[in-house]
Amino acid sequence: MTIPTLLRWVVTCTLIMTTSLVSAADAKASGDPEAGKNRSAVCLGCHGLNGEGKEAANGQPAFPRLSGQLQSYLKKSMHDYKNDSRKDPMMGAIAKGLSDVDMENLAAFYANLK
Repeated sequence: MTIPTLLRWVVTCTLIMTTSLVSAADAKASGDPEAGKNRSAVCLGCHGLNGEGKEAANGQPAFPRLSGQLQSYLKKSMHDYKNDSRKDPMMGAIAKGLSDVDMENLAAFYANLK
């Protein structure tokens, strides 16, 4: 095997392994969807009964869809609101009242809704 061929093989294998690990990490994400459902009352007013999101009166999205999103994305979003690296007065206030377990459970609940 020549050096360029070997290098391409190593890069390809590395990319495949990295993609597999990222997919597996989200598939094995923890959290209790039932506990998340029980905690979701605070989310319903803005994001809808089933996390479908709501539009503003002018047709623009006002509250994003949560259902079916990646669990890792939902969890990171809540953490970002909690630590103020993502700004929204309402979400920041709500996220500050959530524990890490609450966030895991809420993320599991909404990720499992389709």
